[in-house]
Amino acid sequence: MTIGIVAFGANAGAGILAGLHTVETNGRGAIGGFVSLAALTEDGRLFRASIQDGGSQALFGTDLPIEIAQAQLVGLISSGPNRPEPLSDFVAAEAGVGIVTGHRMPQTRVDDGIALNAMVLAAMKSGAHPQVAVDQVIALHPEMDTGFLACSTAGFIGSGSTKSVLARGDQAVGILESTSVTARVATIHNAISPSNLISSLSNQVTLDAMLRPDTPVGWVKVVSGITLEQGAEAQIHIGLDGNAEHIFVPNGHFLTGNWSVGLGDKVAVMASGQRIGWLGYEPFMTVKNGQVLDIDGHTEIRIPLLSSLPFERYRDVS
Repeated sequence: MTIGIVAFGANAGAGILAGLHTVETNGRGAIGGFVSLAALTEDGRLFRASIQDGGSQALFGTDLPIEIAQAQLVGLISSGPNRPEPLSDFVAAEAGVGIVTGHRMPQTRVDDGIALNAMVLAAMKSGAHPQVAVDQVIALHPEMDTGFLACSTAGFIGSGSTKSVLARGDQAVGILESTSVTARVATIHNAISPSNLISSLSNQVTLDAMLRPDTPVGWVKVVSGITLEQGAEAQIHIGLDGNAEHIFVPNGHFLTGNWSVGLGDKVAVMASGQRIGWLGYEPFMTVKNGQVLDIDGHTEIRIPLLSSLPFERYRDVS
């Protein structure tokens, strides 16, 4: 009846909300209601936000604060509407330590009045790895109806659920990280279907939004009539006006005959001999004897210029 997500790396806030929105758009079940979110910036500031109903789209609307969007560590929990206040209790967080969210009821208070997620955070503050902290609290309170997702400010992740939660047929957990930069995301959930796919989908979208911001850093203009040239790798060389002056392809047979051509998933954009970014997507071109006849059905087109690769490789470390 809840989903917990943590994200670590640049643009973690923007990424985690994109991941939650994808769950709400594609999943069925306990979604689209309350959200409790905590964000820790690299300089140690803690920001919180919550809402009782409306999910990711109602939490900030179109006004996501830049401090949260660009925060390095963000965690949230979400489900159906109207949960007990204060909603901040659902996510434990402390600057210099980390964030603990989870699913089911991670905010449950035990006999001494301390919330379970706060116990995990306290163990992390004492120096325990997030996984060790999660395991310790579950061992102390195995009868509770809860699961945890913890991430330290160093980016280490721990997860786990009690025996009764693990026995459910609708729960799942997954951890995904980039193979090129320090960025990772983890999701834990139940009562949301399709249960075996939601975690993976959320993690993929979160990382994609973190590493590939929607706003391009510039534009590349390609005009029909330009001639492809053979090179060691796919590259577009542009002038100061952003117009493509040279397009290099590694496959020389495109230079003779009639072809439908794609440039590939990693096309470097060069200016003054330096790589300034990557082509934002792969255009479809028709080519005759190396000369470009049209691009996506047009005689000229502007393609986004991104600061990072348009397609990242991720590693599942669940």
